[in-house]
Amino acid sequence: MIQRVLLGLHSAERYPITVVRVLIGAFFCISGGTKLFVPAKFSIMQQTMISSHIPFPHASALFVSSVEFICGAGLILGFLTLVCAGLLSADMIVAIATNRLGNLHTSGLGWLDDILYLPEVLYVLILLWLLFSGPGPYSVDALLAARERRSQRPPGGTTTGSRVT
Repeated sequence: MIQRVLLGLHSAERYPITVVRVLIGAFFCISGGTKLFVPAKFSIMQQTMISSHIPFPHASALFVSSVEFICGAGLILGFLTLVCAGLLSADMIVAIATNRLGNLHTSGLGWLDDILYLPEVLYVLILLWLLFSGPGPYSVDALLAARERRSQRPPGGTTTGSRVT
């Protein structure tokens, strides 16, 4: 019975993968978009870069905001999912290292608890899940992969035994 339940859950994993990919993409797209198109939000982002001692704070804020906006849109569509998830993971890891770790003043298990409580850590875990699981079947990446598989078949297919491939 447990085996049957696990197989059923596994066969339905395309749904949560799609929902999570679209929602994390929407989060990053909206976050990056507001930083790019709302001057007050961009100013806050630039100040964050300055306080974190990031070189070229204006250019860095523009770059990070653009990555969030473009890669968030890519995740929503499931287009270049591995590239988008990789870039956003790197973005979040840098944010944790440069902006969040300095604000933690506990040690031992308290420090680990504080790290795991950061939302950026959860974003990295979700993005890593997408890196390893892929975008799911409801994505532009899946459509492109299916089209490529069809284009690589010989005309008329080949026969293998009684089965046509």
